[in-house]
Amino acid sequence: MTRPAHFFQFPTFLCSALSCVSLCLPSARALVVCLGVMQILLPGAAKAWDETGHRLSANVALRYLDFDTQRELLMLLQQHPRYQQDFVGQMPADLIDSPPERQLGWLLGQAAYWPDIARGFNDSEREKYSRPSWHYIDGAWLRDSANVQGNVYVNRPPAQEIQGVAGSAITSERDADNVVTALDYTTRVLADGDAEPAQRAVALCWVLHLMGDIHQPLHSGSLYSAELFATGDRGGNAIRVGESNLHSVWDRAMRGADKQSRNLLYAATYEDLSGRESDWTLWLAESREFLVPSVYDDSLLAAIASTDSSGAERLPNQTLSDDYVNEMISIASDRLGLAGLRLAIWFQNELPPVTAP
Repeated sequence: MTRPAHFFQFPTFLCSALSCVSLCLPSARALVVCLGVMQILLPGAAKAWDETGHRLSANVALRYLDFDTQRELLMLLQQHPRYQQDFVGQMPADLIDSPPERQLGWLLGQAAYWPDIARGFNDSEREKYSRPSWHYIDGAWLRDSANVQGNVYVNRPPAQEIQGVAGSAITSERDADNVVTALDYTTRVLADGDAEPAQRAVALCWVLHLMGDIHQPLHSGSLYSAELFATGDRGGNAIRVGESNLHSVWDRAMRGADKQSRNLLYAATYEDLSGRESDWTLWLAESREFLVPSVYDDSLLAAIASTDSSGAERLPNQTLSDDYVNEMISIASDRLGLAGLRLAIWFQNELPPVTAP
């Protein structure tokens, strides 16, 4: 299977199962973050990347960062308006009495998953914090480096392109309505040292989460057909695979992939990331390149085309081959690794100093 020319791959290491991973910092104050692979890769409901994926990208990012940046993230997160109930109150028992530097890996992973947790809040809190439209984007939406549609069309012509507004025009929360414009907004808030600390802490959770989401191919577009999916398959949610659906299968790709997860964590070590730029429209364009032939492979496209033409009301339940699943895990691993690296790049270059409360 041909991958995009810019496809990023971490080196592979022979890793043993350890309970803690040391951060390789250039300082005598080398910080040890107790990741415990089974501790950060917790099972969770499949929304965007699932909990496993979001915790993984956050902890990959953490390992690239120096001590001072890690400390800034912790200080900022501690000012979250729901820090006690959603972070301290949910912390595993074996971390509760640990020093903050040992808790940081779990806390940052919790922050990356927090926007999905917010979906389950009561009505008033959910309205305050949950933003369902921020997790994905219409595949017809184009801007900057994302200049090719992400939607896949079967037995029908493409939909009209949607020209997105410039990132500089996204100045308030009401301007954000998809994963790209939400990143425009939340990164602006997080980078504003004069903004309310609690607001910046919430923005930190969203930045951690959205930089993961935009690397998930099925958050970058959908499949449309003349009959079966006239209004779209909702990013694979309408394609049944076993007892689940295609979207959920991709969201959970790293669940149980312990070797690949350890490889990502061990491959990421501190380095100077100064001066590197962040372009989430480029990351969106990358994700779209995986939709065909990796997500919607030839077998799946043929089944959709045949069923659509036959006039049947429903696509038969699909079975993914071992080759498909292995390729999916490889892509998910690389995309989450890239998300972690790019989070670290943004934090090192854009995060202003945090004032202790």
